[in-house]
Amino acid sequence: MTQITDKVNIFEELKRIVSENYVSMDDYIRYTYSRTVDLFLIGKPDYVVRPGTPEEISEVLQTANKYNLPIYPRGGGAGEMGGAKPIGDGGIVMDMTRMRKILDIDLENHTVTAECGITWAELNNELFKKGFYTGCMGPGSGQTAVIGGSLSHNSVGGGGGAKYGSCCRNCIGLEVVLPQGDIIEVGSRVNKYVEKPFSKWGYGPDFCGLFLGDNGIFGVKTKATLKIHPKPPFRDYWTFKLKGNTAKRCANIMLEWRSKGELGLYDANYVPEALSLAIQIEKNWPNWNGVKGALFYSTEAFTEKELEGNVEILNQIVEKNKGKSLGREIKDGNVAKWHYEEQGHWQLYHNLWGIFGFAHPVTTECICPIKQMPSMVAAIDNWAAENGDKFKKLVDTIIKAVVTEQDTESILKLTDFLGSSAGSGEMPMAGENNIEVTGGFLTVDVPEARDLTLELWKDMFRLVIQKGCLLYMTGEIGSQSLLEYGAFRPEFYNFFKAIKKTLDPKMILSRGKYNFYEEVMK
Repeated sequence: MTQITDKVNIFEELKRIVSENYVSMDDYIRYTYSRTVDLFLIGKPDYVVRPGTPEEISEVLQTANKYNLPIYPRGGGAGEMGGAKPIGDGGIVMDMTRMRKILDIDLENHTVTAECGITWAELNNELFKKGFYTGCMGPGSGQTAVIGGSLSHNSVGGGGGAKYGSCCRNCIGLEVVLPQGDIIEVGSRVNKYVEKPFSKWGYGPDFCGLFLGDNGIFGVKTKATLKIHPKPPFRDYWTFKLKGNTAKRCANIMLEWRSKGELGLYDANYVPEALSLAIQIEKNWPNWNGVKGALFYSTEAFTEKELEGNVEILNQIVEKNKGKSLGREIKDGNVAKWHYEEQGHWQLYHNLWGIFGFAHPVTTECICPIKQMPSMVAAIDNWAAENGDKFKKLVDTIIKAVVTEQDTESILKLTDFLGSSAGSGEMPMAGENNIEVTGGFLTVDVPEARDLTLELWKDMFRLVIQKGCLLYMTGEIGSQSLLEYGAFRPEFYNFFKAIKKTLDPKMILSRGKYNFYEEVMK
């Protein structure tokens, strides 16, 4: 009876805070918020709220503390590791997408301030009209991913990663609601006499950085100030097929590019064999037939002369490494031109995963030095081969479960592709001398396949963690895998946990990530 009474009281308090239009206990709403992109990590909340102001968020957090109820912030739900839904059942999912206003575009100081529920596509569509863009245009899911979630994940992989680095590198100020309800600003606005944010540092340590890449455990981001940049008027795009050990050739090219300076390089992506196959199936560009590995880049400049000089240097390095152009137009297979001119940066990554409507990605996205990329590609591909029997069993299980529900032609395609899908995906340069390494496989959401899917997924996390790669989007499965496979030195983990406990003594916010709550309960 007490539990039922508490549920009623909590619901009434949440209604008072956000109004009855923006809170729900309906089963179908709660189920909708029980998943993110991965589909396998499922946790149904007790309540879903959609706050409209920092003050409402503060009150919701105070209510959660009062009832010792976990709360999970959610943006576009585009994460792939269970970061924006309950870990287990229960708690509150707080949908941030009502808060999507652009608050200020400062063309003199080159900044934009916006609420954290706005998508990267919405934000940049407005900036494009003024001849600007954000330094990193978010992750590959930027048509649905919001800036708050991407700052929580330190995302990269959409547009501009090679030139401007990750999303977090481009953030210079935040408004954050702390787990117990306090509302603070970090960055230069810690000085109450500063009118507009202009620097990430604010009279002391980089407290802005505490909330960047935190995977939503230290506070709820409500407002962010990002650097913006004039969009250069001149640009060029090239796509090359590679021979031999394509990963090694690509790494050599990228490292030599970096040694020559910036060269206006905006994006650069390695396309391994699995993604090449996906592009062949999806785009049907003749020049992609038989491509085993490719590299594409886009470069920008403020003068034609500068552009021509940069392209000459970039292409000489590629050609020295036996790269061959696929053609200058999109129809020729110039994916770089499509990537830039038609906003393919928000489509390319998901081509691999979207070929079959009922197949879904299981990924272990991570960052490593460019020099390490070839060995990581080899390790991922070797891992896929070593687990060939398990993948065959997974495919057989899926086919047996869905063959009566899907048409035969699709099933045959699925059988062929699922069997070869495990391995490496698109790999964009990520700023400095780093690259994002995407590994994973496709599977289908049927109950019979879940245990084996999760077993393989976790073992792939073991591989990338023990190879020294950095997980940036951790969520439920990533953060817990870091602990399970002993990634953290004890001194660091204790320091990490102490900060969490100081800010959030009841472990209300994103409870279950990094096992903090379990550690405290021991």
